[in-house]
Amino acid sequence: MNPEIIPKLLNSFGLAFDIAGAWLVAIEVVKQFKGEKYDNDPSLFAADEPPFDSEEYKKWELSKYKYMWRGLICLTIGFILQILSNWPCLFKIFTVG
Repeated sequence: MNPEIIPKLLNSFGLAFDIAGAWLVAIEVVKQFKGEKYDNDPSLFAADEPPFDSEEYKKWELSKYKYMWRGLICLTIGFILQILSNWPCLFKIFTVG
């Protein structure tokens, strides 16, 4: 493989990871929760009874948390690949001759 193309490939793959990661992190904005957040009556909050999150809301929060972590991992991989693409001297060790 031509060593001059390796940095370009790394940069392109890094950008793809960055785009995917940004979408995964932003899923909270795109995918809003639609349902009942609390199991108990909100009017009881004033009566010193704390609100209890519904099971549906807890599952949605966990799903959102997992998407955000995957997004951060993708962003990190993407940025590392882009950083590596800026150091072509690292790829001279792969050349023969």
